[in-house]
Amino acid sequence: MAARILILGAGFGGLFTALQAARLVGDRATITLVDRNDYFLYTPLLFQVVSGTLQPRHVARPIAPLLPPRIRFVRAAVHTIDLDRRRVETDDGSLEYDLLVIALGGVPNFFGLMSAEQHALPFKWLPDVPSLRAHIEERFVQAAHHPDRAADLLRTVVTGAGCTGVELAAELHDWMYGSLAPSHPAVPPSAIGITVAEALDHLLCPMDPGLRRAALRKLTERRIAVQLSSLVTGVGPDWIEYRSNGEATRVACGTVVWTAGITPSPVVSALPVTFGPGGRIVVSETLQVLGHPDVLAVGDLAACADPQGAILPTTAQVAVQQAPAAARTLAALIEGRVPQPFRYKRQGEVVGLGRTGALVEAFGVKMVGLPAWLVGRIIHLSRLPDWGDRVAVAWEWARDLLR
Repeated sequence: MAARILILGAGFGGLFTALQAARLVGDRATITLVDRNDYFLYTPLLFQVVSGTLQPRHVARPIAPLLPPRIRFVRAAVHTIDLDRRRVETDDGSLEYDLLVIALGGVPNFFGLMSAEQHALPFKWLPDVPSLRAHIEERFVQAAHHPDRAADLLRTVVTGAGCTGVELAAELHDWMYGSLAPSHPAVPPSAIGITVAEALDHLLCPMDPGLRRAALRKLTERRIAVQLSSLVTGVGPDWIEYRSNGEATRVACGTVVWTAGITPSPVVSALPVTFGPGGRIVVSETLQVLGHPDVLAVGDLAACADPQGAILPTTAQVAVQQAPAAARTLAALIEGRVPQPFRYKRQGEVVGLGRTGALVEAFGVKMVGLPAWLVGRIIHLSRLPDWGDRVAVAWEWARDLLR
């Protein structure tokens, strides 16, 4: 009888694990892929949808055409996971399994700050984009009617100076100065203010210190303020509060965008497993959940250590590399073999800094500016799952350059 493989989540970890497993296990297993959305979201380019450089269809690819016939796709939200009974409850019914892969990703982490959860705008999923765009557009309309308050209304704070926060701030800059300001002539461009707030004393934590300094210089040149060592302690409908050097400061602002971190969903947090930093599931070097060898965890919710013992970051690069390793573990378990360990190979980072700007650290090579922008675009295109998407996105980038 064929083994039943159930994969929860169709992001980088889940989708790519399903595709690799289908090639390795053949007809020795049935594979069911579950996700609450019917599309695969290429999150590293989501910020470009905010500015209109790309459209939602360029980053959200329907899942069904990506799957071979042997993979069954179920669109459903996961409610509970019963590891003892090997059963998953969804809003489309129960699903049983022999081998389970949990790849549900994460949700925004507000670190218990209820005011931020209430008033800040999250930036994690596709529906967050139109909400953010509409919010900022409304602030420009208000600023046009109340010029005396324009600077407060158009001050935007992005929390978190990781790759997402820095890239989003740069893209918001291009959109506001390049499109919104000309469309609202009553609003002086000098009223626009963009700030990146970071609790740590440096930005872009995984990157080379020299590139961090280059990023700070580039952001400053574009009139994007960077506040380091500034812990957000409160968010209101028209203000944000920081604590820096022991002192609290409240600043008026029209928009707060939350990119300060992610945490596993409540479905994952309720599991009887061992959790590591950030509430992530601790896995072995074969990506199996401790105490549950029939369950694997990959992607943002997995606390997977590198050979030096450091927990791998929550990036698409990690999930993409874990996927084939997870598929090999599944095949080994089906065949009764001992799974081989996963070894992560850091390939560097790509950080976009708006139109024709970027930082790249790849295979020991560090680049800034247009060369980095070109290399970064090539890397992103190579990771898109479909050739049609690659052509469409490349065409949009070329059009943007010619505007």
